[in-house]
Amino acid sequence: MGCGGSKPTATAPTATSTTKPSVDLYLADISPPCRAVLMFAKETGLELNHKPVDFTKGETKTPEFLAMNPCHCVPTIKDGDLTLWESVAIMVYLNDKYAKDPSKLYPTDPQKRARVNLVFGFQRQFGSNIGDYIVPQILQGKDADPEIEEKVKTALDLFNKILEGKSYVAGDCLTLADFSMMVSLTMLDFKDYDYKSNYPCVKAWNDRMRALPYFEETNKGWYEMLKSLPS
Repeated sequence: MGCGGSKPTATAPTATSTTKPSVDLYLADISPPCRAVLMFAKETGLELNHKPVDFTKGETKTPEFLAMNPCHCVPTIKDGDLTLWESVAIMVYLNDKYAKDPSKLYPTDPQKRARVNLVFGFQRQFGSNIGDYIVPQILQGKDADPEIEEKVKTALDLFNKILEGKSYVAGDCLTLADFSMMVSLTMLDFKDYDYKSNYPCVKAWNDRMRALPYFEETNKGWYEMLKSLPS
């Protein structure tokens, strides 16, 4: 069997027709986990009902939102009687239920799926390290912390090793884990942090992911926010 998912060219996503379930997606378009779900949806041709939430105005802590999601986080989805949060759980569920071929982005082969799950686990620390480094600079105007930056460098070095000999994070096929890793990496575009010079496998993978036809659209909110920040 060949790889599933979009080829890294400026063509339409692989879905031949758009699936239109009645699923509400509560999101903030600057949020990395939300952007992972948006990338997944575009890849599969899945239309979701976008419900923008401004967490800076406390909109995730209203009684109505807390009744739906007591963890007051985005992304959150409602599909009938089911409410889910956490981007990985959301992508796995939507992929299993609505994707034309669920095995393309989340393999059914135990070993291939295990590799995807491994990267999901790695991404939690990878994203946390980057967030700990970037977020205080954006939200609090703090200087870069050199000690935390060392953790970022270690994480990038490990990621570079994971990518050795692979086109995507779990092998030669695009999977759900690529979306999670990519949106984490994009946080380093704040102040053009150099994650390319010393990590050739990361650079090649990053270029491949940015060539996906929907990358700019699904990450537009993040980059517009970066442009609005004082230099």
